[in-house]
Amino acid sequence: MDAVAALLDQSRSRDLTVLKRSAAQQLADAGYTRFDDLWGLPQDFVEPANLRRNGWSGVSILKLPNEQGQQDTYFLKRQENQSRYSLRYPSGALTYRYEADALRRAATEGWPSVELVAYGFRVNPDNSASQGLLLTRALPYPSLSSYREQISDWTPYLPQLRRIGEQLLAMHLSRWQHGALFPAHLFVDLNTGESRLIDFERARRRLFPQWAAYADLTQFLRRTDWLPNNALAALLESHMATMPGLYKRLQKRFSHRFQ
Repeated sequence: MDAVAALLDQSRSRDLTVLKRSAAQQLADAGYTRFDDLWGLPQDFVEPANLRRNGWSGVSILKLPNEQGQQDTYFLKRQENQSRYSLRYPSGALTYRYEADALRRAATEGWPSVELVAYGFRVNPDNSASQGLLLTRALPYPSLSSYREQISDWTPYLPQLRRIGEQLLAMHLSRWQHGALFPAHLFVDLNTGESRLIDFERARRRLFPQWAAYADLTQFLRRTDWLPNNALAALLESHMATMPGLYKRLQKRFSHRFQ
């Protein structure tokens, strides 16, 4: 079995899985066919490493040549000993494993999410540390938070905001809560209304869609006091129409945003 086929064969027991043939070819051509190959890359993180829960995590940029002679940009996320417990993983699991689970579900159900390209998990035989990595494709548009100082009149973008809200609603109707629905984690194309979410480490499935939506939108509203009420109304229009009870709860808690 050649390196590309091996990376794509999810039935094999190994510590690195690649989800698409094009990415598997890029990784194989660059000599990255094992967990260690990616784990051992320089820790040139885009921001300081996150040190918590007796472990660490960090994100770096990886550029790989493509068939067109250009380079594709990926984000390589590495993590060690940062776990949480749940009914799904009662013995504990890296938060990146939760994120990988959510991103794979997102690809199946069509939620707005960053594209997961590869992932891997292992226990380091040398020190028994739990280690994990995710490789995601870089997004072609900016976060919602980046528009804070750029746009003063959101009226021309209300149709796009409605479409973005419909994409978020699709996630909530499947009973999934993102867990960190911040404007910095929501990447949007204000020309088309396309959106993508990053950072699914705290994602989890709730018993009811309303619970997932309320938890996420409460987080979102706390961080978007700069977003005009007409823009917020457009973004949440589909939620309010589909979940009247949600509207009442949010209106009670954020009355100044729902005039």
